[in-house]
Amino acid sequence: MVIFEPMQEPSSFYAESLKRYIRNYGNLKKRLRIVSFSRLLAFLFALLCIYFFRNNLPLALVFSITGMALFLFLVRHYEDVKTKFRFVVAMIKVNETELRVLRHQFDDLPEGKNYDDAQHAYCQDLDLFGAGSFFQYLNRTHLFEGSAFLAKMLKDNGIERIIDKQEAIATLAKKPEWSQHFRAHASLVQYETKISEVVAWLEAYKPFVPKTMRVFPWVFLIGFVTVAVSTYFLQWSLVYVLLWLLSGLTFTGGYFARIRQLALKADRIKATFKQHSELLDLVENTVFETSLLEEERHRLIGRGIKASKAIGQFSRLLNTMDYNNNIFFAIFGNGCFLGALLTAYHIEAWIKAHKSDVEVWFGVIAFFEAYTSLGNFAYNHSNYTYPEIGKGNNVLDCTQLGHPLIPEAKNIKNDFAIGPSDFFIITGSNMAGKSTFLRSVGLCMVMANLGLPVHADRCVYQPHRLVTSMRTVDSLQKGDSYFLSELKRLQMIVQLLESGPYFVLLDEILKGTNSTDKAVGSKKFLARLLRTKAIGLIATHDLSLCETAEDYPTVFNYHLDATIADGELSFDYLLKKGVSRTMNASFLLEKMDLI
Repeated sequence: MVIFEPMQEPSSFYAESLKRYIRNYGNLKKRLRIVSFSRLLAFLFALLCIYFFRNNLPLALVFSITGMALFLFLVRHYEDVKTKFRFVVAMIKVNETELRVLRHQFDDLPEGKNYDDAQHAYCQDLDLFGAGSFFQYLNRTHLFEGSAFLAKMLKDNGIERIIDKQEAIATLAKKPEWSQHFRAHASLVQYETKISEVVAWLEAYKPFVPKTMRVFPWVFLIGFVTVAVSTYFLQWSLVYVLLWLLSGLTFTGGYFARIRQLALKADRIKATFKQHSELLDLVENTVFETSLLEEERHRLIGRGIKASKAIGQFSRLLNTMDYNNNIFFAIFGNGCFLGALLTAYHIEAWIKAHKSDVEVWFGVIAFFEAYTSLGNFAYNHSNYTYPEIGKGNNVLDCTQLGHPLIPEAKNIKNDFAIGPSDFFIITGSNMAGKSTFLRSVGLCMVMANLGLPVHADRCVYQPHRLVTSMRTVDSLQKGDSYFLSELKRLQMIVQLLESGPYFVLLDEILKGTNSTDKAVGSKKFLARLLRTKAIGLIATHDLSLCETAEDYPTVFNYHLDATIADGELSFDYLLKKGVSRTMNASFLLEKMDLI
């Protein structure tokens, strides 16, 4: 069983970090002003030296060169300080966000509505995406790939390696500062080229540089040196040197358009690599204590060369290609040595060697960004419990199970246990909390399958995939009525159950037909589920469905009740055995002066 105890209470950690980075913000802002002013003074010093020592050329050169060297140093130093300043601003935002979320204020975070899927087994019914969703509460990703990876994990419905996932999340929960650094660097990435476009271009790239270019430029250089030496010592005509230069330029010029196109595209890729370099360094240079995280880290270093080193080689090649922008190098580097072609050959060799690695590298970044969100959630909820996996006789056995999106002061928790072949019928009046309870159970299972701690004092879990039918909508685009849409949903559940065991959550099924037909149909559908030995819960207002418990020993009745006393309606939201007998629709209609 995974147990996590934070070294420092989250709100204190975030508050102290925020104060520290605000102090750093002030100090760096002062440094930026000082360096900026010093840079201006250095530039003016160089100009004034030229003016005041115009009659003394040696002194003018010494002082002006010194001034310009100092100016260039300060320009570089200014960029370094500015980089630190941007990082500090990002860290301030990270800690401000966490302090707001601890107060249950997360409306400004990305909703992930684009990941919602009405056809998915459970995501729409459990409010995984959209305003006020679990994704919005959980997600701390900034990169598109990281966000998509996290959404995919939430919708995966997989039950493999849960203990490994728990250990990975608990490990990152113990590294809140590392996770914050990762998040801050990710927030500073500004895409010039999407990762998918980079991968697609690399995979589709077709080399144009002849393989002979690995050796031929060196042979060409030897030939040029031979001609040049012969011209000097043997008094050959200078025309031979010029003709050699011209032949080199002509040969390179035949490839110029494609070299230029390669350089432009590769340069944009270099910018993308550069922006992700800090993220790669953070992962490569951190040793994790868990197998899942180490497996991912080794994908960056497992082929004999670190991703950061390979990317460094790529950057150096592109820097060499940039020399062609210098007229001197463009003429002599290509005329004497075919330099642009040689560099293009090495760039193509790099692409051939690493084009399949690039997708892996960025996949690792996406993995760690998603997992930092999970680790951050675990750190913020140290009072939650990591489920004990594969123990006990029940599929799910929770003490004080609550819903993670309900503020603690309003969160009513229930003890809940369901066996490996049980099906619970849950009745209750309107607003008694049936749907919320079903979502609490469903979200508990999704979180458990992810490896997250769940909102319970104790949880024992036999992993199961989940399928739900709680919020069916009609489809104008497909021409489906509400009732037909619900039938298709129920058909999907039956098909899934035939493929393997699933935990089923149903909320007031067959709402699109009359009450008599609904009662008969609901009984028959529940009987069909029981024949497949389905496990799960069904919430209903139809008390006749509760009679099923008389025919099946694995069906049990539970309810969430309401109390009407002294003209007031109250709810305790506690799960109890038996069938609900309290109805409140007429009372509410009368209370609101509707009848």
